[in-house]
Amino acid sequence: MANLLLTLLLLLTPISQALPSPPKSNPDPTCLSPASIQTGSIYTGLEPNTPGIRPGLSNSTTSSNNFINFCSAHPEKPPLTNGRQLTTGSCNGIPMGRIPSSDNMISSLIVFPSSSSSSRSPEAAIIPALRTFNVTILVRGLSAGVLVNPSSNYYSAPQDLDARTDSREGSEVLDPRDFVFFKGVDDAGVEVLQTGSKGDVTAVAVRELRAEVSGGLPAGRYRVCSMVAAANHQPVVMPVAQRGAQDDCVRFVVGGAN
Repeated sequence: MANLLLTLLLLLTPISQALPSPPKSNPDPTCLSPASIQTGSIYTGLEPNTPGIRPGLSNSTTSSNNFINFCSAHPEKPPLTNGRQLTTGSCNGIPMGRIPSSDNMISSLIVFPSSSSSSRSPEAAIIPALRTFNVTILVRGLSAGVLVNPSSNYYSAPQDLDARTDSREGSEVLDPRDFVFFKGVDDAGVEVLQTGSKGDVTAVAVRELRAEVSGGLPAGRYRVCSMVAAANHQPVVMPVAQRGAQDDCVRFVVGGAN
């Protein structure tokens, strides 16, 4: 059930490990321009007088050359991603690319199916078995309709932006700048054994993390979501496109809200 949505939304493209021969000539330089060096990577983030220092933070890995040879110099010698979806893991040296402004952050809202009935979709709480249905999503800040070949160009170019904004005023999509609680969980949590539907203990242990909402929340309707990130706060990069989501959201009610 948890993987159903992604299976519906992603193209069912066979994954091939074979790649065509590269072009005979490549005009791009193979050396790092001094103008591209980001000096923030030189520091661990915990040097004296660095803004934002607090207990619980970890040292960042450092580099004076933008980690340009991170993959080839890694002691474990992982294979290069090279545009492929490698289920055994890989290392990708392509830069993350352009990052949007706070005004243009992406936010999504699934309007069908719904976890409960509403005036918009009163029948959404229960979907009849073996009946075709559409998954409907509203997305703010996304210029949709662009998808490269996932078999040969997976993570093979940096993220880029266009000049448009896709804000739809008056829609029900939540503004990602507007939130009432945020917590970066910096403790390791506790390891617990997840039980299956029949009470059997699975072979995979999971880690339980908690974030205390001190003082609670005013009465109202809320959505709480996980945002799993790497140590340097970027979203976790996954090995294949066709997979279950790494994050989850639930909606809940506080107090006597309608």
